[in-house]
Amino acid sequence: MSAEISEKFDLKTLFHQYRRGSHKDYDLFLNILSDLQTKSEDLRVYLRTIKDNVTELSREFEDLVAVLLKLDWASRDVCVVREYQSLLLGLVCAHTYYLRASLRMLVKYFSPPIVKSDTEEVSDEIRQRQEAVFLNVHMVLKAILDSVPMSSTILMPLLHDLFPYIGKPVFVQECFVRNLLQITTYLPNGRQKILELITDRMLKLDVRAPRQNIQESEGDEEDMEEDIVFDIDIEQDLTRDLDNRDGSIYDKKCSDKPMTHREANILDVCMQLTLTYISNVCYSKGECDWEATKKLYREMLLVFDRLILPTHASCHVQFILFYLCSTKTPICEGFIDYLWKKVQNPNTESVFRQAAVGYIGSLLARAMFVPVSTVTACLDLMCQWVHLYLDSTSEDVVNADVNHHGPFYCVCQAIFYVFVFRSKEIFETKKGHKWAESLNFQRIVTSRLNPLRICLPVIVKTFSSITRMHQLAFCDTIIERNKRCILPVTSNGLGSSSVVTTLDSYFPFDPYLLNRSGRFIIPLYREYQGCIEEDQELSNDEDDFLPDESPSTVEPQSVSLGKTPTDFLHYGCEKDLHRSRARTDGSRERRRPGPCHSARSAQC
Repeated sequence: MSAEISEKFDLKTLFHQYRRGSHKDYDLFLNILSDLQTKSEDLRVYLRTIKDNVTELSREFEDLVAVLLKLDWASRDVCVVREYQSLLLGLVCAHTYYLRASLRMLVKYFSPPIVKSDTEEVSDEIRQRQEAVFLNVHMVLKAILDSVPMSSTILMPLLHDLFPYIGKPVFVQECFVRNLLQITTYLPNGRQKILELITDRMLKLDVRAPRQNIQESEGDEEDMEEDIVFDIDIEQDLTRDLDNRDGSIYDKKCSDKPMTHREANILDVCMQLTLTYISNVCYSKGECDWEATKKLYREMLLVFDRLILPTHASCHVQFILFYLCSTKTPICEGFIDYLWKKVQNPNTESVFRQAAVGYIGSLLARAMFVPVSTVTACLDLMCQWVHLYLDSTSEDVVNADVNHHGPFYCVCQAIFYVFVFRSKEIFETKKGHKWAESLNFQRIVTSRLNPLRICLPVIVKTFSSITRMHQLAFCDTIIERNKRCILPVTSNGLGSSSVVTTLDSYFPFDPYLLNRSGRFIIPLYREYQGCIEEDQELSNDEDDFLPDESPSTVEPQSVSLGKTPTDFLHYGCEKDLHRSRARTDGSRERRRPGPCHSARSAQC
């Protein structure tokens, strides 16, 4: 049978006839090739015949090449797959002008059309069949990348152009991301661009899945309303749970249940694939591969600088860096150093300096793997910077102005935030209290720039409680005066109007809400643990956690989290709804606050 087919369809004769204008046999051959009913053995013979004459496939035979590229070859018998792979490799080596079309065909296999919607279940049998198809595609793609030097420069734009649209089913998105990560195993030079492509898509999903929408979709609305007021008993229970980290946190927080929110569900799958990939790269046989980890960190740092840092209000993608920092202490310290250099650089745009401070504060506060020695060293640096900033500030400054001093206020808020989270560990050290006194919090809070007025009230309130309890600073009088004061600002040159200036705060490592990928993050994540004395001080003034304005004008701010209901220090990027209503009296105080010298002279 093979001999008869080879004799009937002699390609050289067909090509000769085609050039002379006789297209009948040539067209018949194209129809047989494209026929789905063609037997595998016959197709194998056709492919071998074409491979033997591959040098003849010039541009005038583009229609034959087009039929070859449309063949559903990857799911056929092994004999057909091997012949096709050999033919395709020979084709792109002999005629590079077919390279783009060939790579495009291969990349399209990464988005299987077998699932039309998210409601369709994907059986294990279908997944196994698809895995076999992907393996066949990767084999020939790797051979092409190794044989044709220019192929990688053509492949990258194709990966971007053929990335499935956000509206595609989650299984399609999962397959494409999984195959992109697989490409990095045999194209190491393209890994950074591939990670950048995946991160860019995840960020688009992340901003479409705000924290509040995820919580509402997961059915936590009632719990959020019930937990608005801080409950000291629940907080003590949580503290005991956190102190006994024996795996129970993992059981309570992580599950394989799909997310109800559609974009969050796709993001969860993509994050799980990415974090699994990072884990496989960084760890070999349970040990950290330092060289591989360093290389991956440098590549992800470029992605962070280009994409993640400039993106405001993303909730989950930045946890890639969080997890990467947990691999080795030098990685974490290097990341903090990179961020701090951005903060100190006056040539960096203010918005990026403020975002970098948010990352520093959030990482120091939330990461279980950051030792207290690193926390104290960073607080030392930030406080020194704040004191130098105050020294260089003109004595004529009398008003708090976020527009002119945004980085200063963000650094102050980061200091308060980190100190609140890690104060328990700091005071447990031998010289913790003496070290805390050396930070000179009192000068910061009583400065003319008045950071207590600008920072989030829940942070200010908790910081005030802790520092008063340990006699480090006394903020109550300043807080009360700030409630009465209001800033006059010029509006359109037509006089002055009064507004309350607040800091648009963003803490990127607020609690992680995604289910499946959460198993990488939750064991590394710190929830707020307040000491009993502090909890009692806070509970004595419960109304401070409720808005002062009427419910008709202001929505109450939840101080809980969907997956961490008692983590009341959830600041995120939500608007400040706890500031008291300002009183307009047509005048403002201009007296300079003086320092406090003892616990009894706390009214400063």
